[in-house]
Amino acid sequence: MAIKSQSVKAFLLKEIAAQRKTLFLWAPVAVGVGIVTYFTWEPTIPFIILAAMILLCAFVVAISVHFYKRGGKAVWLVTLLLMMTVGLFISGYALSHLRTTLINTNLLQDDMPPVLIEGSIEKIVNFDGAKAKRVIIKDIDIDGKNYRVRLKTYHFKGEEWAVGDRVKVKAKLIAPGGPVMPGGFDFRRKAYYEGLSAVGYTLANAQLVEKGKSRDITVEHIRKIIGDKIYSAMQPRYAAVAHALLTGERAGIKNSDTENFRISGLAHLLAISGLHIGMVAGCVFFFLRLALVCIPGLALHYPIKKWAASCAIFIAFLYMILAGATVPTVRAFIMTSLVLLAIILDRSALNLRLVAIAALFVMITTPEAVIGPSFVLSFSAVTALIVFYEVGRRWIVTAAAYKPLLRPFYYFLGVIITSLVATAATAPFSIMFFNRFAVYALVSNIAAMPLMAFIVMPAGLIGTLMIPIGMDSHFWVIMQWGIQHILNIADHVSLYPFASLYLQNFSSLETVMISFGFIIFVLWKGYLRLIGLGLMIIALISSLLFSTPALIISDDMKAILYVDKNEDNLYLFGKMNGYQKSNWLGSYGYNPTVDIPSQYHGDNLPASVGTCDDYMCRLNTNSTRVTLLFNPMKKGEACYKSDIVIASFPLKHDYCPTANVIDRFDVWRKGAMTILFHQSDYTIRTTSETIRHY
Repeated sequence: MAIKSQSVKAFLLKEIAAQRKTLFLWAPVAVGVGIVTYFTWEPTIPFIILAAMILLCAFVVAISVHFYKRGGKAVWLVTLLLMMTVGLFISGYALSHLRTTLINTNLLQDDMPPVLIEGSIEKIVNFDGAKAKRVIIKDIDIDGKNYRVRLKTYHFKGEEWAVGDRVKVKAKLIAPGGPVMPGGFDFRRKAYYEGLSAVGYTLANAQLVEKGKSRDITVEHIRKIIGDKIYSAMQPRYAAVAHALLTGERAGIKNSDTENFRISGLAHLLAISGLHIGMVAGCVFFFLRLALVCIPGLALHYPIKKWAASCAIFIAFLYMILAGATVPTVRAFIMTSLVLLAIILDRSALNLRLVAIAALFVMITTPEAVIGPSFVLSFSAVTALIVFYEVGRRWIVTAAAYKPLLRPFYYFLGVIITSLVATAATAPFSIMFFNRFAVYALVSNIAAMPLMAFIVMPAGLIGTLMIPIGMDSHFWVIMQWGIQHILNIADHVSLYPFASLYLQNFSSLETVMISFGFIIFVLWKGYLRLIGLGLMIIALISSLLFSTPALIISDDMKAILYVDKNEDNLYLFGKMNGYQKSNWLGSYGYNPTVDIPSQYHGDNLPASVGTCDDYMCRLNTNSTRVTLLFNPMKKGEACYKSDIVIASFPLKHDYCPTANVIDRFDVWRKGAMTILFHQSDYTIRTTSETIRHY
């Protein structure tokens, strides 16, 4: 027994010792946990307390370093690592708090009746086949507050409108909405960090108040020139995709095409990210280096590889600005620049340290991005690919060096494996954020990626660069050909049976297990990384096999949905809108197109679930008895044999002393609710308890 304990101890010490060179990789993890804590934990810690905690951690770190250098005891090393982790965690929380305070967006609190607004055009783009426009207007004064709004409009007639023009228009302003269910997408938070006060639409023709003072060429002007060139050279359907790939503006893409891209697993092609920035930088690097190699005097005496890398960074920067410098494009530019900078400095271009540095930069500048799908999906894919590359580097180098005739085969195999690794790495997080999995993503990516890498993006890049000299038309034809075939692939794959699987939301525990399981699997060096893989598998199996019946209540109490995934039961009381339906059904793994008839008189309600009449419904959910009360005339009977009474009108909480009362005022104060029914009790979740208010 003693021998076994010694061998286990030796194994653990060996595993821990192997992590010494990778400790820096865990820094973004600690900072990220602090950021996630800020956005998921409602109480806010004051800055003075956060500063004191960080200073205390720094003091303990300094003491630990001092005594560890003197005595070398393991206890001081453990203390050092622990305090650094705690300090990074608190720093992540503090950065999120600081960012939220500094932005200070004036959000519209309630929808406004039609109002005449006046402001300056910040951005204007065409969509719906150029029939409509999407306009962002800033510097709007309403009751002494400065607002920035986004409007859908058919009332900006003609093409003479320009960024900087001051306009006046009658519009309906709508306050950014919060989640339609606890844990759902929070557009209000997104709008706050984007500096967007309200959305809406115009009601009358816009009036020009004053032409913009500066008529210099701006980024928006360049975007408009590129858009005009594309739409004049391509069919509208393909031009919309090309416009999205080159400028990041996706408003013109048809909803059916967007949905087909999602079903086929090609949605990542439409959002400018690391893929697009990398392709642009790669094209510049390859073609410029190829051109310089053809000049012997330069190729033999000067570092043309570094010159090409420097130019690639510059062009990638311009592309980032052209695409709007959004969080995903900035992050992609940083990672691409670090790779090219490593080439310039004669360092390894692909390693996890570069990924960690890029992640820390994003966390410091835009901490809110950490809880978004773009950050999680891109970093999980890149990290998994680099880990795979490090493991298989010897095989790749050997294959390329000793079997040159088989290089085309190895290239094709590499595309397949790369797509497989990226798909496997992002699949759990795709389910986490979007509740769906593209079954044939590997097939569609293998078919579409060569077109995107070798036809579409190079043609788009060269065409854009040729606009000033008027030699761009032929490249738009080539780009349209590639986009047409990519769309054909998306259309074809989306028609396959079971092309898109809808899966229910992960529970909080399952989300933690998947997140930390993935981190352990990719960052830990040694056999214990298999623990991370095990955590992910257990969480996925648990999500597939176990589900908790629930009752979802809308924030206006016009719709109540009972869902029991175990029995495949869906029952709707009232009427829900399309956005609610998409979110509610998607979160429980149902196709949002499923038709759910509303329950009138309980026509389709089985007796095992409950009974209904014109005034109320009684539901039997595990051991909890729920009464849905629609008419005050029956409030006396509602309390009888009820554990929960849900009233669509104001009802005093002490009216039913033996039941938990949820009335119209509760939902008005706390937002949409979800009641989870366990075997012997229930849990009530509200949006006010699961989100931070802005």
